[in-house]
Amino acid sequence: MRFSFKKAAALTLLGAVFAVVLAACGGDDPTATPTQPPATPTATLAPGVPTPTAAPATPTPAATPTPSFDAEAYFKGKTIRLMVGYNPGGGTDAQARFMSKSWAEYIPGKPRIVVTNMTPNVTQRNFVWNKPGDGFIMSLEATAGIFDQINEVAEWDMREVSMIGVTSGKDAVWLVRGTVPYECGPDAFDQPNGEKMIFGTSAPTPADIGSQLAPAYMALKRNMPIEIKNVAAAGSAEQYLMMERGDTTAWYTSTVWGQLPTQRPGWVESGFIRGFFDMSFPGYSLGDNGEQQFPCPNAGDSLTTDQEKKEWASITGTRTYASKNIIGPPNMDPGPLKALRDALDTAMNTPQFVEDLENFTGIASTFTAGEQAQQELIDTTQAFLDNRATIDALQEEVFNKFVN
Repeated sequence: MRFSFKKAAALTLLGAVFAVVLAACGGDDPTATPTQPPATPTATLAPGVPTPTAAPATPTPAATPTPSFDAEAYFKGKTIRLMVGYNPGGGTDAQARFMSKSWAEYIPGKPRIVVTNMTPNVTQRNFVWNKPGDGFIMSLEATAGIFDQINEVAEWDMREVSMIGVTSGKDAVWLVRGTVPYECGPDAFDQPNGEKMIFGTSAPTPADIGSQLAPAYMALKRNMPIEIKNVAAAGSAEQYLMMERGDTTAWYTSTVWGQLPTQRPGWVESGFIRGFFDMSFPGYSLGDNGEQQFPCPNAGDSLTTDQEKKEWASITGTRTYASKNIIGPPNMDPGPLKALRDALDTAMNTPQFVEDLENFTGIASTFTAGEQAQQELIDTTQAFLDNRATIDALQEEVFNKFVN
């Protein structure tokens, strides 16, 4: 296998990571500090503004089909449409292409799977959200979608989507172009007038900052010089092109460290692009991607106060809960839902399937089965929504300070 990934450690870590996120959000301890109190005085809400509390979610029904459900007959001769919210050429699209060919072999009846790209991703998520829960329309997503659901045009609620399973997660990386004059993250601390590291993301409003809040939060806390360009599209395909042209010099993303030797051979070895900060959830290590051992420390280790660490766990947890994952519309029929979950479980526990998937995409597999991933998604989303006011304040501050 081309890449060196610590699957067992990553799988064992999942429970611990999730516990940290819940602990960071207050858990069941009435004395615990809320996940995200205002990060700085500028992020404090005006007096008298209440913290919105999300309404209780209605969990997706348990996937318990009737005894008469015949998955073989149900899927045989049918077509499943697997949606991707990004243009062809990126990591999410690559995984979807692999799944369309190889995962179908594990689904009873061996249905045909076709991939459809629909951008922007918010449009694709809305499309799937409004489809029947019959198992014939699903999406392969790049993130958990928790940040994205507070977008004013988003129609979905991640507590109610039907989770088929999570195939990777926990890792995130801050990459820079080789021309950036800082070797690793700490070299850019307290450099307000230094050369700016330029990110590209689609952020026409503060609510669209989304997962890019993580590097921006680090820049706020450690006085680092960054700029965020508001661009029309910011999937992996666009990010590769922007970095290649020099339109951007920084990129915060998941799964790409492992993909680089496959997607852009030689970029790491030549120094054209460099690892700058390991942004993974605390305890997860990016490691060796086949061309280089990741050279820089984990960003979370540079945070010193308990409050900062709790805020960081909450911000990164919503992104690193899941990288690549497959979801369906809300309230999927129990029969098809269980059949698809079982098929993914079997595939992701077949060594040859996982090896082929990793070799094709460069993405490390850290599988979480559907029922477990469903409950974790409900709980993680609820914790995020319970702290929505603080998140909103931070995104407003980041937007005003860094977005151009």
